[in-house]
Amino acid sequence: MQVRSLPILGAEINGVNFSHPSVNDMLAIMMDKLSQHHLLIIRDQKLSEEQLFNTSKLFGEAVPSLVPAYRLENYPVITRHSNKKDEAKLPKGAVAPEYVFHADSYFTTNPNKFTLFYSLISPEKGGKTHFVDMCFAYDSLTESQKELIDGKYAIYKNAYVNQPPVMHPLVRTHPVTKRKALFVNIHRALGIEGMDHDQSMTLLENLYHHAINPAFVYGHKWYDGDLLIWDNRTTMHCATSITDNEERLLYRILTKGDLPVN
Repeated sequence: MQVRSLPILGAEINGVNFSHPSVNDMLAIMMDKLSQHHLLIIRDQKLSEEQLFNTSKLFGEAVPSLVPAYRLENYPVITRHSNKKDEAKLPKGAVAPEYVFHADSYFTTNPNKFTLFYSLISPEKGGKTHFVDMCFAYDSLTESQKELIDGKYAIYKNAYVNQPPVMHPLVRTHPVTKRKALFVNIHRALGIEGMDHDQSMTLLENLYHHAINPAFVYGHKWYDGDLLIWDNRTTMHCATSITDNEERLLYRILTKGDLPVN
């Protein structure tokens, strides 16, 4: 197994075959790299749906996505993501909104811990996924900004999901590394507990745009067989545009998360 750390965030790994039992001997190293670098980029995989599901179990309990559309019939924890449409002009898979940074299911009580994304068909141009390191985003705040947000909770509600509003700390601590990470979003945000609405929304917007500074962004170009695993506790990600004449097909699995803690 060869590991190469990337400049902004992430570690690229070669020489791992998730369809072979020997991968279990490498799991401890991969989990350590995931904690330290927030994102694993594992090249040249050839995984069936069953093998992808079994791979996800190495990283936690796989859970279905909140929206049932595009779940695979035989593996409902796998969701199809595609930019193509069928004969009736209906999407063949989930299509994420472009340039909307987020951590998966951040608006739920226990946001997903890890996301696994496996590429079956990759576009030659476009269709990148961008990532930001929310630990670095927190570290780069001023001391006065850190004091301002310490102990404060943002309130989120997804109008399309039948769940009550949730509150999460603006700063969450990683259980393994103990590093602090910004955990903020402006999408689906209702405000900050105990603060004036307008002031809290301004603060959330400032923190969000601080985190997604282009200088902090890693843009991943997909290749067939790429398996990406990222930590939603310490990253945000977003989709980018794909031209109509290109195709991107990926399978996604989410793992069960826990309650964010300050």
